[in-house]
Amino acid sequence: MSNVGQSRHYAEARYEPPPRRVTPWKYSPPSKASEYHLIDLFAGVSQGGFETLSGARQSAREKRLSAWDIFHGNVRVEYHEPR
Repeated sequence: MSNVGQSRHYAEARYEPPPRRVTPWKYSPPSKASEYHLIDLFAGVSQGGFETLSGARQSAREKRLSAWDIFHGNVRVEYHEPR
């Protein structure tokens, strides 16, 4: 006689942990990025943080940067590289 397919008696009383709640991972950026960062692309150096986008642009012009990026949080707001 074969026991294939039959369950053992203790298998029915075995503890089963409750199923995990599946919560999808959601990326939520900060509600308000605090400052704009000016990056000099030629030198690869951060030129600092600014409260406004126009302040970052003005600083890039005053420092006579030839190419720059401006980030607001992790978002690139402006890319300037004349060719």
